[in-house]
Amino acid sequence: MAFLAAFVVTLVLLCLMALALYFGKAPTYRPSRAEILALLQGVLDCTTTQQRWDLYVGMPMRHDPELEAIRLRCLLLQEGDEKEPAAGEGIDNYLFDRAGRERLRIIVADLSDLIARDPVFREF
Repeated sequence: MAFLAAFVVTLVLLCLMALALYFGKAPTYRPSRAEILALLQGVLDCTTTQQRWDLYVGMPMRHDPELEAIRLRCLLLQEGDEKEPAAGEGIDNYLFDRAGRERLRIIVADLSDLIARDPVFREF
């Protein structure tokens, strides 16, 4: 009798897990342009955490090519290359030093222009 009870409980749990896997969807990171603008503004005013910044620069944005170009510019700001050095670490909980934040302001202005040029549509 105990075997039958264990079998039924295991069968129910496996069926529930199969249903969850079938109907569930994988977690995705698809931020909008406005969310990224808020994140970059947060870096400028010291409200964005290092973890959120690392997630942003570490995950490709395949759903929006323009947003991916902005992300690559931010990655270049953080990592640097042979043309431009990496931004220095900031003090007082800022992620970047003043020169890095000035370079980030240019990226924020470009993203703001991109958002302003984005066509507005409404579904009726």
